[in-house]
Amino acid sequence: MQEEIIVIGAGMAGLAAATTLQEAGKNVRILEGRNRIGGRTHTDSTLGTSVDLGAAWIHGPIGNPLTPLAHRFQVQMGETYFDDESGTSVQVFDAEGQRLDAKAYVQGMLAYAAAMEHIAASVLYKPPPDAHSLADLYAGGLPGENELTPTQRAGFDYSAQIRAQFVDAADVTENDWRLTREYLHLPGGDLYLYGGGYKRIVDGLAADLSIELETTVTQIEYDAGGARVTTNRGTILCDKVIVTVPLGVLKANKIQFAPALPVPKQQAIARLGMGNYDKIALKFPYRFWPQEPQRFQYVNESGICSAWLNVAHYKDAPVLINYHAGSRAQFVNRLRDEEYLDRALEVLRLMFKCDVPAPVAMVRTNWENDPFALGSYSFQKVGCEVEDRQRLAASIDNRLFFAGEATHPHYFATVHGAYETGVRAAREVMGICEAKG
Repeated sequence: MQEEIIVIGAGMAGLAAATTLQEAGKNVRILEGRNRIGGRTHTDSTLGTSVDLGAAWIHGPIGNPLTPLAHRFQVQMGETYFDDESGTSVQVFDAEGQRLDAKAYVQGMLAYAAAMEHIAASVLYKPPPDAHSLADLYAGGLPGENELTPTQRAGFDYSAQIRAQFVDAADVTENDWRLTREYLHLPGGDLYLYGGGYKRIVDGLAADLSIELETTVTQIEYDAGGARVTTNRGTILCDKVIVTVPLGVLKANKIQFAPALPVPKQQAIARLGMGNYDKIALKFPYRFWPQEPQRFQYVNESGICSAWLNVAHYKDAPVLINYHAGSRAQFVNRLRDEEYLDRALEVLRLMFKCDVPAPVAMVRTNWENDPFALGSYSFQKVGCEVEDRQRLAASIDNRLFFAGEATHPHYFATVHGAYETGVRAAREVMGICEAKG
């Protein structure tokens, strides 16, 4: 009888691992605690149109393993220009709702990016030795920040404070600015998935796989003879286990390991950060905002209700999505629906200078309190080490294997990173199986 391989988690890493193994003729089964597949990709259709409540973009489509999958499963995609030098892809408003020169604003955003590149590469600029977080780095001043117009400075500050939160899903006081640069960008910009969303890719990959939903793993015991996986539905004996649960779940010790995980892996789990990035999607009875811009930005001191995606730019749907990350996401998640809507609708009135109707439907995320995620994605937290992601990825005794975005040394916090690690873990398993003959 062929040895069974258990994959824990039906997110992108788990699906990639199981697909790779099954295509190689291996006996593989996925255990998923949720009542759905996809993990932190979750395409919702309650607003009458597909909205990805988790990952929503393919970051860097050139050379990205997700791009051919998106074409294969006929996902509609459109470009999102986060750094469009022409300024036509975004409309920007100040705290009073007055339009700012978007071109100058984007120039400020690009000036921030240039300053960070200069700091990393220049032999003349020496960051303070005790500057560990982005906030520490900012305290010493950034190159060129005092040479900007007020509108350019607004874009510079947005990138430094708000956008930096989105990149790492964490506050600038938490992320290690040096280690964050371990992330490598694939070329080609950013593609927004709007026709069917990530669900089409997830469903396509899962079509022929054996997946058991609502099966929560609580313990994994392993030794030279095999592995024993304890779930809410019983116990499974298998030969190998690929663990793809999010870093937040590992941090919370939701799965007990016997024997305990090696100390270096435990330390890596503790040191790496798990961030927060949440969305609120609002569907209105009609579109009262311009269709052409991809995004709207409301520049205000609190950073609340500042970043908006215009879904109507991509398809005929009167939907806006508001984003928050880090402590701002945590703050918004504590607001009742009515409290949030009071703030959001006032911002929309200021920006668009019109009567704003009440939304007919709203969908909110709260990944931090999702028991199967306990956060949005991983980040390079102050105190972690450059080797921690490799430590997290390391297999144990040719019995336990680990995958997921947090285990990728360079594509962490992305779906393509999760996908690659799933394939990597599957290949590790297959290599051992082949060595055994």
